[in-house]
Amino acid sequence: MNKRIIWLVVMPVILFAMLAVCIYAGITIRFEGWFYGEAVENMSPVLTAMMKVITHLGDPITVIVFCLSLFLAPKTRRTIALPTSAVVIMSGVFNVLLKQIFARGRPNVLRLISETGYSFPSGHAMINASLYVMLILMIIRYLGSFSRKLFLSSLCIALAGLIGFSRVYLGVHYASDVLGGWLFGAAISLLVYSLWNGRQAKIKNSDF
Repeated sequence: MNKRIIWLVVMPVILFAMLAVCIYAGITIRFEGWFYGEAVENMSPVLTAMMKVITHLGDPITVIVFCLSLFLAPKTRRTIALPTSAVVIMSGVFNVLLKQIFARGRPNVLRLISETGYSFPSGHAMINASLYVMLILMIIRYLGSFSRKLFLSSLCIALAGLIGFSRVYLGVHYASDVLGGWLFGAAISLLVYSLWNGRQAKIKNSDF
C-alpha cells in the first residue's frame, strides 16, 4: 500500500476524530441547530413521506438484501459482491463499537420516526457511505463508458446524501452524526478497496 493510498484512508479517520472533539467541546451546537432549522423549515406531509421512503432505502435490511443480490448475478458475484459485502459488515460492526464509545444521545427534537440507541456516528450514514463509496470505486474500475461512470457515480453520491439528510430531517440524528458516519464509512471502503485491489493485482501477476 503506497503512501498516497494510506493518506486517503487515514485522512477521513483524522477528520472523524477532529469532528468528535468538536462535538464534545460544544463547537458544533450552533451549526447543528442551524442545519436542523433549515432542514425542517419547509416541512410538509409530502416531503416527510418522501424522507421516510428515502431513509428506508438505507435501512440495514435493505442494504443486506442488495448485497445478497450481488452474489446472485454471475458478473457481480465474481467482481464486486465480496468487497461490497465486506465493507457493509465492517461498517455495521464498527458503528456499534463507536456508538458505545461516544454514547451520544439522540437530538431532543420532534422525531418523525422511532429510533433507539446512541446517535454518533449515524449507522445509516456510515453503512451507506461505505456501500456507495465502494460501488463508485467499482464503477470506475469496471465500466468503460465515461458517461455511464459519471451517471452511476452521481446517483450513488445523491443516494448517500439523501439518506444522510433524511436522518436529520426525521429528527433522529444531528448533522454531525451523519458527517461522522460518512467519514468513517468512506475510510473503511478505501481501506478494503486498496487491500482487495492489491490482492487482485497479485493474483493477476501470478497467472503469468
